[in-house]
Amino acid sequence: MVDEKLIQETYGEVKRCIKGERIVCEGDCSQYFYYLIEGELSVLNFTEEGKEFLQHKVTKDHFFGEPAVLLEKSFPGSVEVSSEKAKILKIKRENFLDYLLKNPEKLLDFTKSIAEKALRGSQNLKSIVFLNPEERINNQLKEYKSSIGNPPEKVQIPYTRKEISNMTGLRIETIIRTIKKMEKEEKLIIKNGKVYF
Repeated sequence: MVDEKLIQETYGEVKRCIKGERIVCEGDCSQYFYYLIEGELSVLNFTEEGKEFLQHKVTKDHFFGEPAVLLEKSFPGSVEVSSEKAKILKIKRENFLDYLLKNPEKLLDFTKSIAEKALRGSQNLKSIVFLNPEERINNQLKEYKSSIGNPPEKVQIPYTRKEISNMTGLRIETIIRTIKKMEKEEKLIIKNGKVYF
């Protein structure tokens, strides 16, 4: 979706970030749309006790936080850099909306991307409420594979056991036990501690 024309016409600003850097904080309001050009981000929530819940990962070539900016509401989670470095495009809200109105095909693409996220969020909630641990883990691994184009071969899953635990709402012990069971059933492969699905 993002190209040089969009960056120039919206006066977008490219920002380089490092691991652990917080891009937005839960509860903040922003007048900027954000797009991840390079790297990986984590969208997190924290409980009052400080327990972390990983909502999802943002991979390159995706917008993040757009519903909050579009509706001028506060961000529902904090976003921080989880890769060693990241490159982020920041576009003023009014400039981006003006660009979309002048480019209806881009507006349709943007609308579809928001609809896909809403659908994924609904599926994730259903997974947490109704599915057993193996099904929850399986869904997270499938979602990752889908985000990289559904390659037919097994790919390394970049999530740690702790991140999978945070994404599924399961205890880390349950994650470890279930992943080992899935390996025995040949549903995934573990090589040097890394999961391939």
